[in-house]
Amino acid sequence: MRILIIGAGNAGQQLAMRLCEEKHSVVMVDTDAQVLADAEAKLDILTICGPGSSPRILDEAQVDKCQLVIAVTNSDEVNILACLYAHSAGVPRKVARVSSPEYIHDGDPYDLTRMGIDLVINQKQECAREIFNMLKLPGALEAFNLFEGKVMVAGFDVSAVSPLLDRTPAECVRLDLIQSVRIIAIRRNNKLVVPHGDTVFEKGDLVYLVGQSADVAAFFEWVCPDLKPFDKVIIAGGGDLGLMLARQVEGEMDCVLLEKDDERSRRCSASLNRTLVLRADALAESTLDEAGLTGNTAFVALTGDDENNIMNCLMAQKKGAAFTVTQIARTDYVPVIEQLYLVNRVVSPYISMTHAILHYLRSKKVQAASLLHNLPGELLDVMISKENKMAGKKICDIKLPRESIISTVLRGNEVLTATGDLTLMPADRLLIFAHPDAVRKIQSMFLR
Repeated sequence: MRILIIGAGNAGQQLAMRLCEEKHSVVMVDTDAQVLADAEAKLDILTICGPGSSPRILDEAQVDKCQLVIAVTNSDEVNILACLYAHSAGVPRKVARVSSPEYIHDGDPYDLTRMGIDLVINQKQECAREIFNMLKLPGALEAFNLFEGKVMVAGFDVSAVSPLLDRTPAECVRLDLIQSVRIIAIRRNNKLVVPHGDTVFEKGDLVYLVGQSADVAAFFEWVCPDLKPFDKVIIAGGGDLGLMLARQVEGEMDCVLLEKDDERSRRCSASLNRTLVLRADALAESTLDEAGLTGNTAFVALTGDDENNIMNCLMAQKKGAAFTVTQIARTDYVPVIEQLYLVNRVVSPYISMTHAILHYLRSKKVQAASLLHNLPGELLDVMISKENKMAGKKICDIKLPRESIISTVLRGNEVLTATGDLTLMPADRLLIFAHPDAVRKIQSMFLR
C-alpha cells in the first residue's frame, strides 16, 4: 500500500516506522528539512519538503496514487485541508489529527467525516480514554476498549499474593472468573508466552486478558486482592487533556482538578459538574493537603511540561498517593521513566494516537490492529467472510500460527468467549492476538 504521511514529528515518525515494518511504501511530507533528513536516515521512506496543504506538494507526492493519507502535523487546519484535497484527488482513506475539541462535531453539519475525512482523531481524547481505563482498574498496567467498547483488553502483574501464583488456569479456585475472560499472552523475563491449559503462572508474569468490561473488572477484583478502587482522583493541569479526563472521572469517583491559571480554572469549573476545581500550583506541598490527598488517592499529572509532571508525581508519592500517572510528550523519555520506576504509569498522547490510528489501518476483512505497550505483539480485529474457509469450522479445528490465539468473537452485538467448540459463522468478528512474525500470515488467512 502506498501511504502519504503529512507531518514528520513524533506521531508521524512512529507511524512511519510501524508501516515500514509491514513493508508499506511510505512518503513523508514536512516543512522542516532537517527533521525529514533524520527520518529518512532511520527509515526506508521517500521525503518531500514543503507544506502538506499545498496542492503543488501533494502533486509532487503523487497523492492520487496513494491508498491512504495520514495528516498529523501540529496544525489542525493543515491536517484538515490536506485530507480534503486528498478526498478530492480520489484517495480512498483519509485520517486527520485535530488537537482542538472545536473540530469534533459528531453527527452535525460541521462533522468532518461528512466532508470526506474518514477518521478524525484527537490525540488528547485518546489519551484521556486510556488514563480513565487505568483508573477504573487499579493494578492494570494497560487497559483499553475494542469492538466499539464492548470488549476490554487489560494487562496486570502476578504478585506474591495473587491467587493465580504457581497455578494453571484449571487449578484456580474461581473457575467462573477464569472462564469469563480469555488470557491471551504472558510476558515472562522479557519473552512472550502464549498460554495453554497447562501454563503455570509465575511471580512477575505480565498477563494480558480480554473480556467484557464487567467481567474484566470482576476478574481484577479477585486477582489483585491488595489493590482497592480509588477514593479520589487528583488531576494536575486543567488544559484540554485534564478537562477531558475530569469529565470522564467525575461520573465514577470523586475528582479534584488543579489549575494555577485563574481564567483557565474558571473555564474548567464552568465545564464540570461534580469536580472540585482549585486554582493552585500542584508543586506546592500545601496544595495536595488542600486537595485532600489520602493513601487511596490516584494522582494524574497532565500539565504541559514533562519535567513538572514528573516532579508533581514525586511530590504526590511523598505525600502518600496510592497511584501516580504522568503525561510525557517526548516519547524518548518514556522508556527511561518506566525503567527508573519514577511513576506508576506513563502515557503519551502521541503513542495513544498512534494506537488509535493503527486500529483503522487494516482492510475491510482485517479491520483493526492494536499494539500492546509491553508485549511484542498486536491484536487483530478480523472478519469472517462468506467465502472464507474458516466459516463453519470450530475454533479447535483452525490451524493458526503457533504464537497466536483467538481471544473473543463478536456475533452481532453478542460477545462470545472463544472456546474450542465454538463454530465460526460468516460476519463473525474475531479478536486475535499474534506475535509480530505471525501477523502477515493471519492477514492472508482472513483476506481470502
